[in-house]
Amino acid sequence: MSVLFEDSNVEKYTAECSLTYSSFIYCMMLNRLSRGYSALELSFLLGQDDDFIRNMERFEVMDFSIELYGQLCRVFCHTNFLQHQHHGEPSLRHEMHSWKAGDTIFYRMECYKSDYESIVLFQLCEEDPAVSKYRYENSVKDRQQAAQDGITEMFVHQCFDKPIEPHRLYRQLESLIGVGVDPVHFKTELDKLVGRKGKAPLKRTKRRSFGYRYVLHPGVNLAAALDFITDKFNK
Repeated sequence: MSVLFEDSNVEKYTAECSLTYSSFIYCMMLNRLSRGYSALELSFLLGQDDDFIRNMERFEVMDFSIELYGQLCRVFCHTNFLQHQHHGEPSLRHEMHSWKAGDTIFYRMECYKSDYESIVLFQLCEEDPAVSKYRYENSVKDRQQAAQDGITEMFVHQCFDKPIEPHRLYRQLESLIGVGVDPVHFKTELDKLVGRKGKAPLKRTKRRSFGYRYVLHPGVNLAAALDFITDKFNK
């Protein structure tokens, strides 16, 4: 355990924001960590780029839109996780500190009451996903195979005939295979089937929607898609 308390390089990210916004970040992170999702996995389930949540948690992206809030509610399956503060509250200097000790990543959010005085709003930690999601090689292979089986069933059940969001696909996967698969392993297998028309059966499209959606390329029939899947998954 001593490794957890050794001096580590601390990364610091600063922003001027309200307490309502910093509590929003806290609730998002708490929900993410309690479900065992990495930042990349939550980004995927939201239909966003891989680094979207990581950048939000580090103030490199500031997003407090109703579209994001609604999508988070759908991913986490409940309607409210925002801690409301007073209306008209001022923007205050906030700092997110992040550091790694051993295989554990720590996060600490501070809010400055003045130029010299700060308070700790929260501290959270998670096991490094690069370790925890790939710890046991046989388990990873089993999850990848389960994801492949589930994706194949999704094609048979015509799940991709209309644009569908990643979090809905993930729930269908769990329903079809009846075993737990980390979103990152599902994403890895799904991404093998996404590309340009004639090169892959699926495309990922955003258009006017908040997040990416997956849909079958026009004109791709089931037989051709299954042939592609068999070839790609057997490599």
